[in-house]
Amino acid sequence: MRAPIDRSLLAAWLRAIPQSRHEPRSLDDLPGGSVIGQGLAAMLQVWGAVEFSPAGIRAVSQPAYYFLHSLAAWAETSGPVIPDWSSEVGTTAGEGLRHGTTLVHWLEAERQRRDPAAPPIRFTPVAQVLVVQRRDAAQEPPCFLGQWDERAGQFQIIGGRQKQNLDWVEPIGETAIREFEEELDGQVSHARGDFRLEPLASFAGATRLSPSFGALTAYRFSVFRAAGLRELTLGPHDHWLRRDDLLAGRLPTGEPVRGDHLPYLEQALGYTIDQLASSFTV
Repeated sequence: MRAPIDRSLLAAWLRAIPQSRHEPRSLDDLPGGSVIGQGLAAMLQVWGAVEFSPAGIRAVSQPAYYFLHSLAAWAETSGPVIPDWSSEVGTTAGEGLRHGTTLVHWLEAERQRRDPAAPPIRFTPVAQVLVVQRRDAAQEPPCFLGQWDERAGQFQIIGGRQKQNLDWVEPIGETAIREFEEELDGQVSHARGDFRLEPLASFAGATRLSPSFGALTAYRFSVFRAAGLRELTLGPHDHWLRRDDLLAGRLPTGEPVRGDHLPYLEQALGYTIDQLASSFTV
């Protein structure tokens, strides 16, 4: 008979470890203090590799036994199992366990596969800025400025994540201004009056696996329309996207486009983004 083990303390202990932008915490300040033995046993049980009985702990099978020995062999090497835990790359297929983002993606994808309603582990407020270009000729539908995100491997509307640190949260309007200025390589300055941002809508998007971090993520979007712009010089990663491209999630040439939140935006607006006025002065 398998003896029960409380894994909630392990979960609390893991969640209490600060992220890289925050100050470290003493082990004594973590839930359960510095006691680690039962935590390690619980971690192995999370992997399903060990079982418990009144007599003690053992591997659940021969493959599990070799999993434990592989971990031991890794412990005796000079390097980590995963050498790259940076946020510089997204989820990279075909490179094994070289990148931590790939491991996170594997774990999160499997968790979601087993439970389609699995709760997210990442909550991300995002500001996006719609730059609307309208051509006079032939009444063509408008286009919206997007940029290629190397880590995510897709075109996305101009914008980015809201900054947070301890008790400070960046106002989402400042996030939109900062991201807009950064992603246009300093061509425009809000302080100089080169543009203004008009709030359109704030809404919750679909929960999905982040292509940048691999985590199952709940997104909240705040979308703005840029106005008062003059001519922009586009870079090699910039591309004008149509509404159809955003809805299809792909350009006609095959490149992926992030647009799964567009139906939520248009529902919040009560009209389609094709009806938005141009962002440029005449």
